[in-house]
Amino acid sequence: MVRTPPEVFEFRPPDIGAVIAAMNELAAAQHGWITLQPGIDPDDEPPPKTLFGALFSGTGPPVPVCTWVAPEAGQKPPHPELGLLHKAGPKAVRRLDEHGIVVPEHWVVLADHPRRGLVIAVHPESPNGEVLDWLLAAGIALTRVPLTGAWQASIHGRA
Repeated sequence: MVRTPPEVFEFRPPDIGAVIAAMNELAAAQHGWITLQPGIDPDDEPPPKTLFGALFSGTGPPVPVCTWVAPEAGQKPPHPELGLLHKAGPKAVRRLDEHGIVVPEHWVVLADHPRRGLVIAVHPESPNGEVLDWLLAAGIALTRVPLTGAWQASIHGRA
């Protein structure tokens, strides 16, 4: 089976229409995912992890990797999931609360681990625009590197 490479583009909030359209399309197809990475100035780019650091570090990457995963037909009920790999350390939900970014009551935190990241099951009726706004705000709050305001989206699974 030949895989189609992801569609990659840059966007700058509040201009998020292309990302929302991709979320809607993938949700309707019930497959695929979107990876979002904030832009950083090349002068602020953290040094690459060494092999030793990668093996023994208890945290994720210094520049967060945010993921939205489309609902799958086998889930009961089918719901999107969010993932955030970050270097903010343990208890990301508490750190987000400190920044005024609260996980909505009707979402479920599935994991909050310093190395594997934050994973959240999103309520199926949550509007994609609100979900994306929350995910971007969380990514910004959990970074320790100055950001440019631009983001890169990688759309996986589009037909």
